[in-house]
Amino acid sequence: MEEEISVWRPPKKLPLSPEPDRDDQRDPWCWESDTVAPRTWLSAAPEMLLLLLLLPLLWEGSLSQRLYVQPSVSVQEGLCARVPCTFYYPSPFNSNPVYGYWFSERNNVYHGTPVATNDPFRMVEGTAQGRFHLLGDPRMNNCSLSITDAQFSDRGRYFFRVENGHEKYTWKPLYVTVKGLIQKPDISVPEVLESGKSVTLKCTFPSDCGGNRAFKFSWRGAALSSQPGTSGTSHSSEVSFIPGHQHHGTSLTCQVTLPGGRLSPERTIQLNVSYAVQNVTITISQDNRTTVWVPRESSPLVVQEGGSLHLLCAAHSNPPATLSWMLGDQTLASSQPSHDGILPLDLPHLRPADEGNYTCHAQHPLGSKQVSLRFSVHYPPKMLNLSCSWFKGVLLCTCSVQAEPAPSLHWQVGGKLVEGNSSSNTFQVISSRSGPWANSSLSVKMDRVPNIDISCEGKNLQGTHTLLFQLVPDRSTLSHAFQKGIITGVLCGAGVSSLLALCLLLLLVKMLRKKSLGAEASSRRAEDPKRPAQEGQSLHPISSAADAASTPAAPEDAPDELHYACLSFQGKKAREDHGSTDPLTEYSEIKFH
Repeated sequence: MEEEISVWRPPKKLPLSPEPDRDDQRDPWCWESDTVAPRTWLSAAPEMLLLLLLLPLLWEGSLSQRLYVQPSVSVQEGLCARVPCTFYYPSPFNSNPVYGYWFSERNNVYHGTPVATNDPFRMVEGTAQGRFHLLGDPRMNNCSLSITDAQFSDRGRYFFRVENGHEKYTWKPLYVTVKGLIQKPDISVPEVLESGKSVTLKCTFPSDCGGNRAFKFSWRGAALSSQPGTSGTSHSSEVSFIPGHQHHGTSLTCQVTLPGGRLSPERTIQLNVSYAVQNVTITISQDNRTTVWVPRESSPLVVQEGGSLHLLCAAHSNPPATLSWMLGDQTLASSQPSHDGILPLDLPHLRPADEGNYTCHAQHPLGSKQVSLRFSVHYPPKMLNLSCSWFKGVLLCTCSVQAEPAPSLHWQVGGKLVEGNSSSNTFQVISSRSGPWANSSLSVKMDRVPNIDISCEGKNLQGTHTLLFQLVPDRSTLSHAFQKGIITGVLCGAGVSSLLALCLLLLLVKMLRKKSLGAEASSRRAEDPKRPAQEGQSLHPISSAADAASTPAAPEDAPDELHYACLSFQGKKAREDHGSTDPLTEYSEIKFH
């Protein structure tokens, strides 16, 4: 500080005021500076030498100045801070330039280098070069400070000084705090990202640096094609792309590289893309095995009778589709869209009646799909229709069997296998199939009913069911010819016996009549002696033609009789335990009368 010393004139009152105590109640945004106005000394005396030595220390303080600035400011590493600042000086500045200086506490305000100034003749501190700026015009009482690309070494206290010719003032410090970078860019995403439709996203980076700093933006993500990074003076960047269903849940990142290239904050989001049902899958759990059903590719699904299935339908869509299990027109189960696109179906204790097309429907506003599966329930053969009849020397037997898979039928006559759909002079077999049914008929030509076994066997992979017919003639009767002879002999004997009995009866009657007539005549002669007696009167017996009884003729040979087979099933009832594959044989005895 420069000053002019002349002859000392004692002042009326020493214009010195001590620095205010820091605990005084003052405006926290206002700092006071006490200064002493320059004095012109006309003369000097030895006793005033001590005062002359104190003058540099008391130079500032006669006029109270005020500085309006926040006491502290906090900034993140690499970012910017603006510190509004004004000061008040009661008298106008003179014509000399008005320079403002911001000094770090590490430098002396008198001889050190400032971090920011508008004085073109003063050098600034090297680490602050280009990063600290005095924004305001000190002549307009503006001392605003700008800090860009903040670094941890910038932390500390800072003083402001103003100089206008010989007028020089310094204010108490501003404290600057630098923290780690936590600021990230922001990505604006539309509420709906629909598959197949173009969308534009915007990335912005909030900053207090104004529009004079260039940021470099870059995008990356599976939904983007080769997108070059963009840079410029703005703090935002936009990118357009067409999302697909495969991009749902993938990451999209916007990265900002700050000036200097030291820091590159970024933000990553997960894309939520709406899309229609892409595929519907059915997972099958059976006997501790899990498989995925693929229509037209998976092998046919087979379940043993009494077994169970666990089906799981899953639909790939966003948002999740509404699922339902259908059997024909019947709804077996349904879900809500909030169930993550999964719907189970349990089918326990399956029977043949449970077979059918099981369809999973997936309904979605953007597009629906469905998939179906069909399974078959396998069970061993069941004999359902059995009959035998005998007519005119031909034995006819029919056999019907139901099973899944469809069974094969075989006949055996007397232990000898009769091939299916065969014909000979003695045997004829006709067989047919329809779905799970197998039907067969056996014709056997026989002059008489033999004592023979005939069996019908139904067989598939699940088991075998055999019905054995045992033909047994009725042993309580004789043969047909012997029976006819006996009948003829009995009839002839009965006729002769009847004729002899009739003759004896007629003779007895005649003798009784003669005896009765003789007694009557004697009685009349005794009563009327005058009446002449009738001699030689006799009773005429019944004419032989009239009395003779015709002998019935022996019956002629009757026409051929119809012989019916009475089928009596004396065996046990067919077993219902179809889980066993052991052969099942039923015995029936047929008696022909």
